[in-house]
Amino acid sequence: MSEKIKSAIILAAGYGKRMQPITLEKPKPLIKIKGKPLIKYSIDLLELMNIDEIIINVHYKSDQIINFINSLGNSKIFISDETSKILDTGGGIKKAMKLIKNSSFFVINSDVLWDESQLDIMKEMSNEFDSSLADSLLCLTPIEYARGYNGRGDFTLMENKKIRRYKLKDNNPMVYCGAQIISKQALDNCNKEVFSINNVWNQSISNDRLMGLKTEREISHLSSPDMMKVFNNE
Repeated sequence: MSEKIKSAIILAAGYGKRMQPITLEKPKPLIKIKGKPLIKYSIDLLELMNIDEIIINVHYKSDQIINFINSLGNSKIFISDETSKILDTGGGIKKAMKLIKNSSFFVINSDVLWDESQLDIMKEMSNEFDSSLADSLLCLTPIEYARGYNGRGDFTLMENKKIRRYKLKDNNPMVYCGAQIISKQALDNCNKEVFSINNVWNQSISNDRLMGLKTEREISHLSSPDMMKVFNNE
């Protein structure tokens, strides 16, 4: 049975090293594109989706992000504070999900320029996700639509919506867009405090429980100061 997803985590704890020297003074989620902080693009998309609760994890220059969030006066937003120790993507999600009431939730990256054009795929993900069939449902796009991405591909999407890691001999490489729906049970068996979400995905692949949904909407990822100039000049 599909589940209507009403909770979300925004990942905002990273150091943003690829954006140096800008991030030496300001955390990446507060870098402005067209006058708007990156993290606000994430928040605005979740508001359009009528998400009930938004958890934001913080570590690097956390005081700046917390001050910005407080300035919004949004009662839906709660902070998962990793100031004392950064937990990587998987550990950050596992800690933040303790603040979530529901069993499944969105996780989105805060360095993507989310906008209304991605609203349909997010709604489709919410309608499609079924925790009895998958641990996670990842939003994927063909590599040619992934702006700011420099790799060869992340995944291969198969006919049954199951996905596996991309191999060089595969056709049609897909890129993870920075949005997924994941169930709490997917992280229940991970006993580490600090770990990457890739570890969870790999386990789900081995259990045939990682699925993907394809979008051909352009996804703009802020990956370098050069991309910042491109996005600001469009």
